[in-house]
Amino acid sequence: MTAKQRGASLLEFAVAVVVVGILMGLLLQRLWYYQGEAEQAAVQMTVASVRAALEIKAAQAKLPGRSTDLTFLTEENPLDLLKAKPANYAGELFSPSNEDVGAGNWCFDRTDKSLIYLLNFGNSFIDAQTKRLKFKVKLLRLPHSPAKPSGAPETVGVALEQVKD
Repeated sequence: MTAKQRGASLLEFAVAVVVVGILMGLLLQRLWYYQGEAEQAAVQMTVASVRAALEIKAAQAKLPGRSTDLTFLTEENPLDLLKAKPANYAGELFSPSNEDVGAGNWCFDRTDKSLIYLLNFGNSFIDAQTKRLKFKVKLLRLPHSPAKPSGAPETVGVALEQVKD
């Protein structure tokens, strides 16, 4: 048997291991990136669903014979307006810690009436100051139109806004 028929040398094996290692590193980096992107999309979809539900509730309140007082929306859990709560909803808690909520989960803080999401991936929201995103339902008093009669009721809207923790 000659030396050329033995198979791969130790150098060739080392080069193959290095190439496979580099490719695995690139693959893991892309997977981590797409996990963050998926988390961001899921949070944005939940927030958009809650905002749409709030707009529907506000529109229903403007129907004839309905109360136009929307202050009750600022006191209630906005996820109760959805047909189905997100699968990663941890429930209603009083002053929850990060351990109570769990990474990648939603909860409603009964203490300050806010909706909280605890980030699972730090790269999901580049502008996030902390791992905790906080949203509150706020009433919006729209400017009085000069064309309206002076006795007409004030126009009020609602919004789900992100607030600083």
